[in-house]
Amino acid sequence: MRAQQILFVEDDALVGMSTGDFMRGQGIRVLDAHSAATAMTVVDRKGYLSALVTDIELGAGQDGFDIARQARALYPNLPVVFVSGTAAARHAAEGVEGSVFIRKPYHPRQILDALAGLRFSRA
Repeated sequence: MRAQQILFVEDDALVGMSTGDFMRGQGIRVLDAHSAATAMTVVDRKGYLSALVTDIELGAGQDGFDIARQARALYPNLPVVFVSGTAAARHAAEGVEGSVFIRKPYHPRQILDALAGLRFSRA
């Protein structure tokens, strides 16, 4: 069985580091992306992904919704968790089907709980 591998997209370095470290401590392989462009490159490689966790607001250019749509085009059943402190109202209209939204600030455990509800299981 493959180890779980999450693409984690967060432009805030401190949030990204603390959340990524927490998930790694739970035995999950985390691919960090600090921008939409970097995330899109990872998605386009068409490598193995277990889930996508993405901030929505990522600065100028593409946002987390764009990343999720592209990821779902390549991985139709990919579990997706969105996080944001400002974009909750947009999730219903712009989020991909079956995704979960977590409001910032959050505890990293909330992400793992959300993924577990989306049929994601840790190796």
